[in-house]
Amino acid sequence: MVETSHAIGGARKMVHLRIDPNDETMTLADVLAKIPELQRKHPDREVFWDGDEYAICSLPKRARATTIPH
Repeated sequence: MVETSHAIGGARKMVHLRIDPNDETMTLADVLAKIPELQRKHPDREVFWDGDEYAICSLPKRARATTIPH
């Protein structure tokens, strides 16, 4: 697995696994099984399928905004 990163709107997007669309040995189940594996390996990142990149990617998790009661 080759991991690369580049900036998108100031955030560092990381490509964990690029999928060859012509590779008939890689199934959807294989791709979907990789996502939770990568989520466990990178708990500080949001892992997702990027259809434009045809890859499993991640971005740093954002801190959740706290709501101030009125």
